[in-house]
Amino acid sequence: MNKPASLVTFSALAALLASPIVIAQPAGKGAGKPASMAAAADAAAPRFARQVKIGVARGEKIYVEYCAVCHGLHGKGDGPRAAFFADIQYIPDLTVDGFLDDRDPELLDNIRQGLARYDEPAIVMPQFKYILGENDIRSALAYVKTFAPPKLKKGRGG
Repeated sequence: MNKPASLVTFSALAALLASPIVIAQPAGKGAGKPASMAAAADAAAPRFARQVKIGVARGEKIYVEYCAVCHGLHGKGDGPRAAFFADIQYIPDLTVDGFLDDRDPELLDNIRQGLARYDEPAIVMPQFKYILGENDIRSALAYVKTFAPPKLKKGRGG
């Protein structure tokens, strides 16, 4: 085989191996993308990449899965993991009147950044920004706000 022919053959083989494999797939999710790329994108996408609607119902699912273990099912700070906390660790009672009032930015930041007031292993709360998407974090806060005691409307004197 002469040098120019083998160089062309090698170049063609290298281009073939470097190109993505395209497999036909039906229309729908990932349509327009090669199947191998669509599957890889779905498999590699982090859990929090999906956008979900912010809401109390979604927040309840998030809270039960990630928060109740420490904060308790009803937000009293009496979850099963709380029994193993050191004396210096503190889980607030989220049902105390006024605790959640006018603190949304602070509470969202606490959920995102976690509460590492102490050195490991006494970290109080993990950084959920690496676990949950923004809409899940906001949904969890929306659910937590349902723990607040109902406000009594001030009526006219009588």
